[in-house]
Amino acid sequence: MTIKEFAKEIGVSPATLDRVLNNRGNVKRETYEKVMEKIKELNYMPNKSASFLARMNDFSMAIVFPEHPDYFWKQVEKGIQVAIDEFRDFGLSVSIFRSEGYDLEPQKQMVQQLIDSGKYEAIALSPNDPLDMAELIDDGVDKGITICTFNSDSPLSKRLFYVGCDYRIAGRLAADALCKFLGGRTRIGLVMSYTNFQMQQKITGFREVVDEYDHIEMIGPLRLRQEDYDSPEVFADYFREVDGIYVSSARLDVVAKHLDELGIEQRPILIGHDMTEETKMYMERGIITATICQDPVNQGYLTVKSMFDHLVNGQKVGLKENITKLELVTKENALYYI
Repeated sequence: MTIKEFAKEIGVSPATLDRVLNNRGNVKRETYEKVMEKIKELNYMPNKSASFLARMNDFSMAIVFPEHPDYFWKQVEKGIQVAIDEFRDFGLSVSIFRSEGYDLEPQKQMVQQLIDSGKYEAIALSPNDPLDMAELIDDGVDKGITICTFNSDSPLSKRLFYVGCDYRIAGRLAADALCKFLGGRTRIGLVMSYTNFQMQQKITGFREVVDEYDHIEMIGPLRLRQEDYDSPEVFADYFREVDGIYVSSARLDVVAKHLDELGIEQRPILIGHDMTEETKMYMERGIITATICQDPVNQGYLTVKSMFDHLVNGQKVGLKENITKLELVTKENALYYI
């Protein structure tokens, strides 16, 4: 239904209806209420594409995320590309930037350059360190740039919205699955890297559930630097101390490789996050019991779509957190996640 047709249906002029739909004011209270009541009755939704064409605006968006782990971000990028193809004809141009390594400073420098360039109406960011990045996000927002976060949130910043999973729930799911997989065994371990906000949320949720099992004892955790993952000997003693291990970092396949090569007679149950060809292989060989996937393709797509909707409508986002689903994957359904 066009604006003209809808205005005729309600009994007002197209100009009056346009003022109501776009919150431009200068409409009598009774007329406003009449229009809104009819909108609700007819379940009328403005056409976003038509709204854009009426404004004839172009929008430039930058997307920034780390280069590691490469397998994960390639899946996110698939979703981003789907959204780019969908919205390209409506004036949205998207530039992708991958920040170096896991370090914060190169990413901060990159985001600062994007803000200072003045080329972008919007920036979507997956911050390496959400707390340290908050001030920079706020600076960009104060300069009139719409900024959202995805995959990794910065909730204390002025970011417009977040797209990604709930990491506390991810940790809870990991603990619940691991404790159930243990059967009659009692000792569980936790492999973790640096404690950023994302990692803190996972571990908080994991410990919450473990504490609910009176017979379960937690050993560790094993705290590692990124370079430690290359050394099998770092894991050897810990593997022999526990009956089950949760890998909270993005290195599940690397930990599985070391567990396999060490040839421990009574191997601990191993669960972690994300899916790669290597993860699937270790599942088929019985080294990895399960992994938790966080819908990376949809994260990429929803980030671009949500930003496009906001830029076109010029309205506040209803959902401050667009939480994507978590799914427990075993060897029986692993092929659907590659």
